[in-house]
Amino acid sequence: MTERRRNAKERTVDRVYDSVREAILAGGHSGEARLTEEMLAERYGVSRTPVRAALQKLESDGFVDMIPRVGAVVKRRTLAEVAEIYEVRSLLESHAAGLAATRRRDEDVDTLKRLQDEMDRIAGNGDVEGLSTLNRDFHTVILEASGNRTLTGSTTRLMEIGFLVHTYGNLGRQDVARSFTEHRNLIEAIGSRDVEWAATIMRGHLLGTRNALTQIMSEKRAAAAGP
Repeated sequence: MTERRRNAKERTVDRVYDSVREAILAGGHSGEARLTEEMLAERYGVSRTPVRAALQKLESDGFVDMIPRVGAVVKRRTLAEVAEIYEVRSLLESHAAGLAATRRRDEDVDTLKRLQDEMDRIAGNGDVEGLSTLNRDFHTVILEASGNRTLTGSTTRLMEIGFLVHTYGNLGRQDVARSFTEHRNLIEAIGSRDVEWAATIMRGHLLGTRNALTQIMSEKRAAAAGP
Protein backbone atom coordinates (compact mmCIF):
# COMPACT_ATOMS: atom_id res chain seq x y z
CA MET A 1 0.00 0.00 0.00
CA THR A 2 2.82 2.39 0.92
CA GLU A 3 4.58 1.71 -2.41
CA ARG A 4 1.33 2.28 -4.29
CA ARG A 5 0.79 5.64 -2.59
CA ARG A 6 4.37 6.65 -3.34
CA ASN A 7 3.97 5.80 -7.01
CA ALA A 8 0.69 7.71 -7.18
CA LYS A 9 2.35 10.76 -5.61
CA GLU A 10 5.23 10.59 -8.07
CA ARG A 11 2.81 10.38 -10.99
CA THR A 12 0.95 13.44 -9.69
CA VAL A 13 4.19 15.40 -9.37
CA ASP A 14 5.18 14.41 -12.91
CA ARG A 15 1.76 15.40 -14.25
CA VAL A 16 1.94 18.84 -12.67
CA TYR A 17 5.56 19.27 -13.78
CA ASP A 18 4.73 18.32 -17.38
CA SER A 19 1.65 20.54 -17.49
CA VAL A 20 3.39 23.63 -16.11
CA ARG A 21 6.48 23.08 -18.28
CA GLU A 22 4.38 22.72 -21.43
CA ALA A 23 2.46 25.88 -20.55
CA ILE A 24 5.72 27.79 -20.05
CA LEU A 25 7.11 26.60 -23.38
CA ALA A 26 3.85 27.53 -25.10
CA GLY A 27 3.98 31.02 -23.56
CA GLY A 28 0.92 30.39 -21.41
CA HIS A 29 2.52 31.75 -18.25
CA SER A 30 4.55 34.52 -19.82
CA GLY A 31 2.21 37.25 -18.60
CA GLU A 32 1.96 36.02 -15.01
CA ALA A 33 4.21 37.52 -12.37
CA ARG A 34 4.04 34.44 -10.16
CA LEU A 35 3.15 30.76 -10.23
CA THR A 36 1.90 30.24 -6.70
CA GLU A 37 1.31 26.86 -5.10
CA GLU A 38 -2.31 27.82 -4.37
CA MET A 39 -3.01 28.83 -7.97
CA LEU A 40 -1.47 25.71 -9.47
CA ALA A 41 -3.06 23.38 -6.92
CA GLU A 42 -6.47 24.77 -7.81
CA ARG A 43 -5.79 24.68 -11.55
CA TYR A 44 -4.69 21.04 -11.57
CA GLY A 45 -6.97 19.78 -8.82
CA VAL A 46 -4.22 18.57 -6.49
CA SER A 47 -2.83 19.42 -3.07
CA ARG A 48 0.03 21.87 -2.59
CA THR A 49 2.53 19.10 -1.76
CA PRO A 50 2.94 17.70 -5.32
CA VAL A 51 2.83 21.26 -6.69
CA ARG A 52 5.73 22.21 -4.42
CA ALA A 53 7.73 19.19 -5.59
CA ALA A 54 6.96 19.96 -9.24
CA LEU A 55 8.09 23.58 -8.83
CA GLN A 56 11.34 22.44 -7.22
CA LYS A 57 11.98 20.20 -10.22
CA LEU A 58 11.13 23.04 -12.62
CA GLU A 59 13.61 25.24 -10.79
CA SER A 60 16.30 22.55 -11.00
CA ASP A 61 15.70 22.23 -14.76
CA GLY A 62 15.91 25.99 -15.28
CA PHE A 63 12.29 26.82 -16.13
CA VAL A 64 11.48 28.93 -13.05
CA ASP A 65 13.16 30.86 -10.27
CA MET A 66 11.97 30.31 -6.69
CA ILE A 67 11.92 33.65 -4.90
CA PRO A 68 11.36 33.80 -1.11
CA ARG A 69 7.97 35.25 -0.11
CA VAL A 70 7.07 35.55 -3.79
CA GLY A 71 6.93 32.02 -5.16
CA ALA A 72 7.90 30.66 -8.56
CA VAL A 73 8.55 33.09 -11.40
CA VAL A 74 9.01 31.97 -14.99
CA LYS A 75 12.67 32.44 -15.88
CA ARG A 76 13.30 35.01 -18.57
CA ARG A 77 16.93 35.72 -19.39
CA THR A 78 18.21 38.99 -20.77
CA LEU A 79 20.25 39.01 -23.97
CA ALA A 80 23.29 39.93 -21.90
CA GLU A 81 22.79 36.88 -19.67
CA VAL A 82 22.45 34.59 -22.68
CA ALA A 83 25.65 35.99 -24.19
CA GLU A 84 27.52 35.60 -20.89
CA ILE A 85 26.48 31.97 -20.50
CA TYR A 86 27.76 31.07 -23.95
CA GLU A 87 30.97 33.05 -23.49
CA VAL A 88 31.76 31.17 -20.26
CA ARG A 89 30.78 27.85 -21.81
CA SER A 90 33.08 28.53 -24.77
CA LEU A 91 36.03 29.01 -22.42
CA LEU A 92 35.32 25.97 -20.25
CA GLU A 93 34.15 23.55 -22.93
CA SER A 94 36.92 24.34 -25.39
CA HIS A 95 39.38 23.32 -22.69
CA ALA A 96 37.29 20.22 -21.95
CA ALA A 97 37.27 19.27 -25.64
CA GLY A 98 41.05 19.54 -25.77
CA LEU A 99 41.38 17.31 -22.72
CA ALA A 100 38.84 14.87 -24.15
CA ALA A 101 40.91 14.55 -27.30
CA THR A 102 43.79 13.16 -25.24
CA ARG A 103 41.82 11.14 -22.68
CA ARG A 104 38.79 9.83 -24.54
CA ARG A 105 37.96 6.15 -24.87
CA ASP A 106 36.69 4.54 -28.06
CA GLU A 107 33.32 4.15 -26.33
CA ASP A 108 33.10 7.93 -25.88
CA VAL A 109 33.52 8.52 -29.61
CA ASP A 110 30.94 5.84 -30.38
CA THR A 111 28.49 7.48 -27.96
CA LEU A 112 28.98 10.89 -29.56
CA LYS A 113 28.29 9.41 -32.99
CA ARG A 114 25.15 7.69 -31.73
CA LEU A 115 23.84 10.86 -30.10
CA GLN A 116 24.43 12.93 -33.25
CA ASP A 117 22.80 10.27 -35.41
CA GLU A 118 19.73 10.51 -33.19
CA MET A 119 19.74 14.30 -33.38
CA ASP A 120 19.85 14.09 -37.16
CA ARG A 121 16.97 11.61 -37.11
CA ILE A 122 14.56 13.77 -35.08
CA ALA A 123 15.66 17.19 -36.36
CA GLY A 124 12.66 17.59 -38.64
CA ASN A 125 10.06 16.39 -36.12
CA GLY A 126 9.74 19.63 -34.17
CA ASP A 127 10.83 17.85 -30.99
CA VAL A 128 12.68 20.79 -29.45
CA GLU A 129 12.94 19.22 -26.02
CA GLY A 130 14.24 15.95 -27.48
CA LEU A 131 16.94 17.81 -29.41
CA SER A 132 17.83 19.82 -26.32
CA THR A 133 18.22 16.69 -24.20
CA LEU A 134 20.38 14.97 -26.83
CA ASN A 135 22.48 18.11 -27.20
CA ARG A 136 23.03 18.27 -23.46
CA ASP A 137 24.01 14.59 -23.45
CA PHE A 138 26.44 15.20 -26.35
CA HIS A 139 28.24 18.00 -24.52
CA THR A 140 28.18 16.07 -21.24
CA VAL A 141 29.96 13.10 -22.85
CA ILE A 142 32.77 15.43 -23.92
CA LEU A 143 32.96 16.99 -20.46
CA GLU A 144 33.14 13.61 -18.78
CA ALA A 145 35.72 12.39 -21.29
CA SER A 146 37.92 15.30 -20.22
CA GLY A 147 38.47 13.51 -16.91
CA ASN A 148 38.17 16.76 -14.95
CA ARG A 149 35.27 16.47 -12.50
CA THR A 150 35.48 20.09 -11.33
CA LEU A 151 35.31 21.32 -14.91
CA THR A 152 32.40 18.97 -15.63
CA GLY A 153 30.45 20.06 -12.55
CA SER A 154 30.94 23.77 -13.18
CA THR A 155 29.93 23.57 -16.84
CA THR A 156 26.97 21.25 -16.37
CA ARG A 157 25.27 23.87 -14.21
CA LEU A 158 25.29 26.21 -17.24
CA MET A 159 23.37 23.66 -19.32
CA GLU A 160 19.97 23.78 -17.64
CA ILE A 161 17.49 21.87 -19.77
CA GLY A 162 15.10 24.83 -19.69
CA PHE A 163 17.80 27.10 -21.07
CA LEU A 164 18.68 24.61 -23.80
CA VAL A 165 15.04 24.09 -24.75
CA HIS A 166 14.58 27.82 -25.22
CA THR A 167 17.83 27.92 -27.19
CA TYR A 168 16.73 25.31 -29.71
CA GLY A 169 13.26 26.84 -29.78
CA ASN A 170 14.76 30.09 -31.05
CA LEU A 171 17.33 28.79 -33.53
CA GLY A 172 16.43 28.53 -37.20
CA ARG A 173 17.03 25.52 -39.45
CA GLN A 174 20.24 26.95 -40.87
CA ASP A 175 21.67 27.48 -37.38
CA VAL A 176 20.69 23.96 -36.30
CA ALA A 177 22.31 22.52 -39.43
CA ARG A 178 25.50 24.46 -38.71
CA SER A 179 25.47 23.16 -35.13
CA PHE A 180 25.14 19.57 -36.34
CA THR A 181 28.04 19.99 -38.78
CA GLU A 182 30.20 21.33 -35.97
CA HIS A 183 29.23 18.36 -33.81
CA ARG A 184 30.46 16.01 -36.55
CA ASN A 185 33.72 17.96 -36.77
CA LEU A 186 34.10 17.72 -33.00
CA ILE A 187 33.65 13.96 -33.15
CA GLU A 188 36.34 13.73 -35.82
CA ALA A 189 38.75 15.99 -33.92
CA ILE A 190 38.30 14.17 -30.63
CA GLY A 191 38.41 10.80 -32.36
CA SER A 192 41.72 11.70 -34.00
CA ARG A 193 43.09 13.03 -30.68
CA ASP A 194 43.78 16.47 -32.17
CA VAL A 195 43.80 18.75 -29.13
CA GLU A 196 44.00 22.12 -30.86
CA TRP A 197 41.39 21.26 -33.48
CA ALA A 198 38.92 19.98 -30.88
CA ALA A 199 39.36 23.06 -28.69
CA THR A 200 39.06 25.46 -31.63
CA ILE A 201 35.92 23.84 -33.00
CA MET A 202 34.21 23.82 -29.61
CA ARG A 203 34.98 27.48 -28.99
CA GLY A 204 33.70 28.52 -32.42
CA HIS A 205 30.68 26.25 -32.05
CA LEU A 206 29.50 27.90 -28.83
CA LEU A 207 30.34 31.47 -29.84
CA GLY A 208 28.54 30.95 -33.16
CA THR A 209 25.47 29.77 -31.29
CA ARG A 210 25.73 32.81 -29.02
CA ASN A 211 25.78 35.17 -31.98
CA ALA A 212 22.87 33.50 -33.76
CA LEU A 213 20.75 33.20 -30.64
CA THR A 214 21.19 36.75 -29.39
CA GLN A 215 20.43 38.15 -32.84
CA ILE A 216 17.26 36.09 -33.22
CA MET A 217 16.08 36.87 -29.68
CA SER A 218 16.77 40.56 -30.16
CA GLU A 219 14.73 40.63 -33.36
CA LYS A 220 11.84 38.75 -31.74
CA ARG A 221 11.75 41.03 -28.71
CA ALA A 222 11.91 44.13 -30.89
CA ALA A 223 9.00 42.83 -32.99
CA ALA A 224 6.99 42.02 -29.86
CA ALA A 225 7.58 45.51 -28.48
CA GLY A 226 6.10 47.03 -31.64
CA PRO A 227 6.77 50.45 -33.16
